[in-house]
Amino acid sequence: MVSFDNVQHYLLLEKVARRVQDDEVMHLLKMMLKATGEKGVPQGGMISPLLSNLYLTEVDRMLEKAIATTRRGEYTNVQYARFADDLVILIDAHPRHDWLVKAVERRLREELAKLRVEINEDKSRMVDLAKGESFSFLGFEYRRIRSRNWVWRPYYAPKLKKRTALFAKLREIFRRNVSQPVGKVIEMINPILRGWVNYFRIVKRWVEKKVRRHLMRASKRKGMGWKRWSREWLYDTLGLFNDYRVRPQRFPKADPTPHVT
Repeated sequence: MVSFDNVQHYLLLEKVARRVQDDEVMHLLKMMLKATGEKGVPQGGMISPLLSNLYLTEVDRMLEKAIATTRRGEYTNVQYARFADDLVILIDAHPRHDWLVKAVERRLREELAKLRVEINEDKSRMVDLAKGESFSFLGFEYRRIRSRNWVWRPYYAPKLKKRTALFAKLREIFRRNVSQPVGKVIEMINPILRGWVNYFRIVKRWVEKKVRRHLMRASKRKGMGWKRWSREWLYDTLGLFNDYRVRPQRFPKADPTPHVT
């Protein structure tokens, strides 16, 4: 995590000016930055991620060079992911690469110093996935687990705090609308599910159970009604949101057991 509280406005404007040749846009940007004071980027604003991505371009170039220079054939010893000011660096954990952890951290701090920004030490840490540790990135928690074939593989899930908040919100809707027709309840929860699932893509089974329980309570029956209502009926007839498909992404091969900076 990088702190943008001390971003120098003139450095940011110089970077934007290399790509934007519109005086009105530049003037508007200056006014937006001026509202934050003498330095810093407005936090929580719609334009903040764009400015952050632009401002840290040199950091991306440094890390891309690290990937290229440490590559071993089809394997990479360094990988990274960044969105705005959130950054994760993965480094192969083989003992012969211990120097890489220190080298990459040193180069990262050097590049950030040139940009006059610093690492947010309170929100940044180094973990070892081989020791069962995990890290968070963009609302997900990442760790490594054994597959059914006893092969190490990456595992990720929405952070517990995010899941708890979602379930609490949905639970409250079901609680407040016990006497309402199930169709109306589904109209209420679908927009929430659509927005949440587009990002996290899980919760399907939990919601299905809650809808079934709502139907059974309305009928003053117990259980989930597995035989009474088919899954197809819930989605096709009632119109319960059902776009839970996860689209896999392909990433470069990397040696297992990485460190994370």
